[in-house]
Amino acid sequence: MKPTPLKLQRLFLRLHKIGEQITGTSGQTYVWHRVDEYRRMWQKAADHLGAEFSILTGDLWEIRKNGKKTRILNDKLQFDDPVTLNLAGMKPVVYRLLSEAKLRVPESRCYKLEDWYDVSSFLKRHPHGCAVKPAHGTSSGQGVTTHVMTLQELKKASILASLYCHELLIEPMIAGESYRLLVFKGDVLQAVRRRGLRLTADGTASIAELYRRHSGITETQGRRIARQDWDFRFTLSYQELTPDSIPAAGQQILVRSMGEPKASKAEVRTVYDEDVSGLVCAALKNDAVQAAKIVGSDFLGVDFITTDPTVPLAQSGGVINEVNTTPGMHHHYNPTTEAYPKVAIQLLKDLLG
Repeated sequence: MKPTPLKLQRLFLRLHKIGEQITGTSGQTYVWHRVDEYRRMWQKAADHLGAEFSILTGDLWEIRKNGKKTRILNDKLQFDDPVTLNLAGMKPVVYRLLSEAKLRVPESRCYKLEDWYDVSSFLKRHPHGCAVKPAHGTSSGQGVTTHVMTLQELKKASILASLYCHELLIEPMIAGESYRLLVFKGDVLQAVRRRGLRLTADGTASIAELYRRHSGITETQGRRIARQDWDFRFTLSYQELTPDSIPAAGQQILVRSMGEPKASKAEVRTVYDEDVSGLVCAALKNDAVQAAKIVGSDFLGVDFITTDPTVPLAQSGGVINEVNTTPGMHHHYNPTTEAYPKVAIQLLKDLLG
């Protein structure tokens, strides 16, 4: 039997991905690339506690103190059981459980690669675009494509997601910045966000002009960005704004959910870069704690998308879009100024308690 064109496209993409892994040309830094950073981080945290740090093998370490020990596998700590770890990776199940508890999650639909065309009706119902992702078991944005708007983009995104999982998920794009609330045994330890780009209006300049001033670019370059930068276009349109809109003086306008422009609709991942623990409202913290309780996790990163973290999701239109039972500690400190995340000390004290 001859392979279908769809299967051939998938095969070619898989070979391309393998080639990127071999040559190291993917342009992405994932948590498994951070072994040296994590080893230094946990060793410094152990030193702070007066604990003994030893290397069992490359990315597997043991920390001992007062007859107690714990083991760390790079980014993985000894908290949740295997059932909880697997459950958290089942996005459709998590969405259903959270929705049943009246927590806000995005509308979504599951499908198989061979049925990609059948979800075109879902795509048409969301003119601002959709995100396509593997439905189970991935992390760090693997296989995720955002700002999918056309049938060709839907097909391409579905092929990419299928490399990581046989079941795929499509959901509408939600405007806003990405936030992660770190929940540990019923308490929110820290909130971080991937900072977007916000501009302050002067009451006379258009958003396009404000953006040009901020970026130091020419009018021609500004027009090209407005045409090609999907994040810029989407974030404005979702707020019923255009590049020609003139907001009121003093108004803060979110113009991009990410800081750096990207013209391509490539595989994406989230890197949190700002501590906003004092900014996030009690309602979001309560949602995060409730999500962790529903999943049954002692240690969970609850990811939100919202334009305003100071108000409940129902008011901002935001959602919980992910939960992570092995949240990366590299999101929770600045390695240029800190030896380890402050939360690492609390985690180690519990593990060695």
